[in-house]
Amino acid sequence: MRTVFLLACAPLVACTASAEEVHPYDKNSKHPELAIFYPTGLGIAPDDSKLFLANANSELRYDSGSVIMLDLALADQVAGAWTSSKTQPDGCNQDADHQETLVCSEEKFLLDGAVRIGNFATDIAVQDFKTGGPARLIVPTRGDPSVAWIDYDGSKLSCNSDQTGFALCDETHRLSYVHNDPNVGLLPDEPFDAFAGKDFAFVTHLTTGGITLIDSPPGGDATIADVVTGLFSADPLTGLRGTTGVAGRGDSGLVYIGSRSDDRIQTVSVGRPVNSDIAPPYIVPEEYFFEDLVGGNSGGSTDTRGMAFSASGDRMYLINRRPPSLQVYDTSLDAGGAPRNKGIAATDLCRQASTLTVMDAGDGDRVYVTCFQDGEIYVVDPRGMSSVEDIITVGRGPYSVVAAPTRKKVYVTNFLEDTVAVIDVDPTSPTHDRVVLRIGEPKAP
Repeated sequence: MRTVFLLACAPLVACTASAEEVHPYDKNSKHPELAIFYPTGLGIAPDDSKLFLANANSELRYDSGSVIMLDLALADQVAGAWTSSKTQPDGCNQDADHQETLVCSEEKFLLDGAVRIGNFATDIAVQDFKTGGPARLIVPTRGDPSVAWIDYDGSKLSCNSDQTGFALCDETHRLSYVHNDPNVGLLPDEPFDAFAGKDFAFVTHLTTGGITLIDSPPGGDATIADVVTGLFSADPLTGLRGTTGVAGRGDSGLVYIGSRSDDRIQTVSVGRPVNSDIAPPYIVPEEYFFEDLVGGNSGGSTDTRGMAFSASGDRMYLINRRPPSLQVYDTSLDAGGAPRNKGIAATDLCRQASTLTVMDAGDGDRVYVTCFQDGEIYVVDPRGMSSVEDIITVGRGPYSVVAAPTRKKVYVTNFLEDTVAVIDVDPTSPTHDRVVLRIGEPKAP
C-alpha cells in the first residue's frame, strides 16, 4: 500500500502551527475530534453496540492518528428507515451511482470518547473481558513502531491518565520495549496484524518474520512479554520475510500465524511460568503445517494474508495471494485432541485480497473478503467445494472488514475515500448483500 508523505513547509517560510491546529479532526464539524481520515482497522464492541475505527493519518496531515467510535444502533435505525420507506435524514443523500445506498456524514454516528494514537495504524483486535461490556483494544501502529492498548468501559475509550479532551495515548499505553525496558529489547518494525485472547494478544510483523506476545491481564496493564523472530524462511527470489495473518482457535489458546514468504502455517501458544508474579509469559512454538492445498507443481502457496476461524473453531479460512485463493482447513479435533489442520476446499479470489471476516447470518457461514485494488468484497460460501457467491462494490480501497452477528451487518473501511460501507447480509432481506449505508461523504479521487 502506498503511503503519501507531504512536505510541511517550503524553505525559509515560517509555518509553525499550534498542537490544536494539527489535531486529527474536521474543523467544520460540531464534534471536531470525530472524523474519518484514511480509515484502516475495525473492531466491534462485545455487545455489537459500537464500531471501533482506526484512522491511520497516512497523509500525515495531522499530528497523530486516532481511534473513534460509531453508534451501530443509530446506523441500523437510519439504514432501516431508508430501505423500508426511503427516508433521508438531514445530512444524508441517495448515492448517485448506487441507488440502494444512502450516504450520510459521519458526524451523525460518531460518539464522544475518542483517543489519539500514533500514525499508520494497521488493525484493531478487541480483547473481550467477558464481564458485561468492558474490553481492550490492541492497535498496532507502524509509524513509531508501537502497539497501543486502549481500555473501553462500555461508553468511552481511554489510554491516558488525563481523561479530559481528546487525549493522546500516554507512554504506558504505547508499547515499544520488551518488558517496558529498552535494554531488554525493542518491538520489531512494521507491526501489522493482531489477535487478542482472553488475557494476551499476538502481533505480527510484515518485514521481520517475527511475532510479539503481549501480556494483557483484565484489570492490569498490558506489556510486551516476548518476541520471537525467524519463524519463517525468506522468499528465495526477493529475500523478504514477514509474518502477516494471525488468528486464534476459539478459547483453546492455540494461535495460527501466516507468512508472506513461506508456505507454512505456524501454530503457537502462551507459556506461563509457575510463579507468574516473577516471570512473564512466553511464546511456545507448536506444530506447523504446509499450505499444500493449491499452488504450483509442488502444491505450495505463499503470501498468506487474513485468517479467521468459524465460531466453533472447526474451520479456518485464510487468504493467499500466490495463488489468489481462499483456502478452507479442517481444524476440528482428532481422537487425540489435536487439530487436524487439513486443507479441504479452495476458491479463486481477486489478486490483492487482504482481510476477511466470517459470519453465519442465518444461512450458514459466509466469508467476506476485501479486494483493495478492485473496490469490492467477495462473498464466499465455504461449504462443500467452496465458491464465490457474490461480489459487492463497496468503495475505493476497502481495507478492513468486520461483522456484527446480532445486527446481520458487515462493515468495511474504504481507505481511499474516508468512508465505512455498511452491508446488509440478512439472507431474508430484499437488500441482501448490498451496501445500504455509507458513513462518511466520499472524498474525491
